[in-house]
Amino acid sequence: MMTSQLSLCAQDVRNNDHDQFLYGLFAPEKTRESFFTLQVLHMETSRIRSLVSEQHLGLIRLQWWRDIIADAYEHKQDGSESGTHKEIIESIKNTPIKSEMFNRYFDARAFDMEDRAPNDLESLLDYCRGTGGQLAQMKAIVLGAEKVESLKAAELLGTASALCDIIKTLPYQARSGRTKLPKSLVLKHDVNIKDFFDFKSSDALKSCVKDMVAEIRKKISDARALRLQTEKSAHPVFWVTVSIEDYLKRLEKVGCDPFNPHIGGGRLKKQLKLAYLAWRAKY
Repeated sequence: MMTSQLSLCAQDVRNNDHDQFLYGLFAPEKTRESFFTLQVLHMETSRIRSLVSEQHLGLIRLQWWRDIIADAYEHKQDGSESGTHKEIIESIKNTPIKSEMFNRYFDARAFDMEDRAPNDLESLLDYCRGTGGQLAQMKAIVLGAEKVESLKAAELLGTASALCDIIKTLPYQARSGRTKLPKSLVLKHDVNIKDFFDFKSSDALKSCVKDMVAEIRKKISDARALRLQTEKSAHPVFWVTVSIEDYLKRLEKVGCDPFNPHIGGGRLKKQLKLAYLAWRAKY
């Protein structure tokens, strides 16, 4: 597909999240743009805290997003800053998504600005449901999913994806001096947080990560248990299992050490698996 044929949002996703770009290409043409605009909104809001020096500046930026989305629902003149923002707004003006879903997403995303670890794994999962889970449900809706089972599977896999991303970004968290490792897991496994911030791996840290991996695999298993009751139209959302399981396999090969430089990754294997799942209409 030539760049000139891609919207700005599609180009942004292709450049910054190639896996999601491939999944989006399998969406029906009439809904593909909405898939990409939602992904860009997610990418933009998920990196707010890393782009600002103070927590309150992040909250201001998040409020800006709340306001332009609310204005889009009321068909007010937008205050967007870029072409991708304008595409997002135009997509939302005609969306079947209820505004309350965006509100829940933003409420959960605000936790990023608190610069603290969640108290326990369930609190972290609540955050993941509110961000990744809510995003996946919104994508499923714009792709035409209506069944409760489809939306539940989307939430489960979106939650799993968000939790996987937290493991992936542990090196960045250590560098920033902030982490989302649940306090209860840190205490359970006696993780030395000072060592963590010094990029020192340990058996304790690996055990903590293994608990999170087990939760991810459970979410995927629960979603697959709904497979026969879900709509094929939502499969581009469900195929996030390809990237999640690819990463988990590589992570487990290095003993669940999130700092290991040899975790690596490759596109070809994921692309082949995606093609197979698409052919078999599975996820």
